[in-house]
Amino acid sequence: MERTKVYEILDGERDYQDERWKQDVTQMGNHVHTPEEWIVYMEDYLAEAKHILSRNSVPDCYPDAMEIMRKVTAMGVCAMEQMGCKPRKKL
Repeated sequence: MERTKVYEILDGERDYQDERWKQDVTQMGNHVHTPEEWIVYMEDYLAEAKHILSRNSVPDCYPDAMEIMRKVTAMGVCAMEQMGCKPRKKL
């Protein structure tokens, strides 16, 4: 898969996340999280992916694991949108 397609998929996931949390009526307000919170959320989903991969036949379970990869990657994007991130220094 080409990088442009990957970014398109991530943009779609971020749109979904923004829409999903816009509808949330909890007291969390604007859903800005600390880096610690983002890491905990991401670890939780990664643990779910590990369970899927360890308890199901390979490669049949890969699509489900990759859906979680999409979600977690987009969560990282959202974290960077909220908290900022310095660019990597060039070699």
